[in-house]
Amino acid sequence: MNGKKRPLVYPVAALLLCAATFSGCVSNGDTRVSWEKDKETIIRSVHDIKVGQQEAENFSRELIATNEQRLLDLEGVNQQQQQQIDALLVQMKALRLASKKASVKHTRRLNKPATKIKPPARKLPVKAAPVASVPVVPVKSKEDVAAEALAEKNAYTAAYLALKSGRFDEASTAFNAQLDQYPQGEYADQAWYWLGETRFAQNDLDKAMHAFKYVADRYLNSAKHAAALLKLGQISEAMANTDKARSYYQRLIKVHPDSALAEQARLRMTEFNNVNPSAPVENR
Repeated sequence: MNGKKRPLVYPVAALLLCAATFSGCVSNGDTRVSWEKDKETIIRSVHDIKVGQQEAENFSRELIATNEQRLLDLEGVNQQQQQQIDALLVQMKALRLASKKASVKHTRRLNKPATKIKPPARKLPVKAAPVASVPVVPVKSKEDVAAEALAEKNAYTAAYLALKSGRFDEASTAFNAQLDQYPQGEYADQAWYWLGETRFAQNDLDKAMHAFKYVADRYLNSAKHAAALLKLGQISEAMANTDKARSYYQRLIKVHPDSALAEQARLRMTEFNNVNPSAPVENR
């Protein structure tokens, strides 16, 4: 059986070898032709893919940076709002404490027995003078003093932030409330000055003048004293009262001669004198 099948093996193998050789030759030739035709297209496609990848990376970086900045802005707004909320909460706590103390004092006065005054003896010609009652001033503890100081500071901070944010009505109300609650407080002079700035921003010149004048006349050692005098001069000019403006500028130059604000006052005085040369020159 093996002798019959051997003659068929060699012709089939030879045929397959020729076909493979011919197919290889044709395939290699077609590949070279196809590569020459598609070379530029493939290179251009690879370049376009790389450019697209770079653009996608740049866009991703810009998007990440934008989102990070937005998050920072939101965190700043949230922090500012939280500070205002904390300030209001402390102020409310101080108000409740003051109200509670006032209620306790009133209750004590109502429950206190009235002092009986003995009638004068019939033999004495002169009536006995009634005993004058001495008011009892409550002594504040260190904790109460610290709480009030913190409440005043937070109230001032909340009002100042409202002014700087352009919420002038809110700032005006807050500064007035602070001055009503703490008229002799540590931040009273600052509150009066910034109340004047608030009124000036609202174009209420009369009330702005009143606030600045309060600082100029009552807080001579305030850090805002020179600024208040300068504002009084500027508002007087705006109200066409040149004589009053001169007096405020001269006062500023006299009290704060070495300050930068005094230099501004000197410039205004020089301009006045250039307009009206006959006017007296002072503190040049």
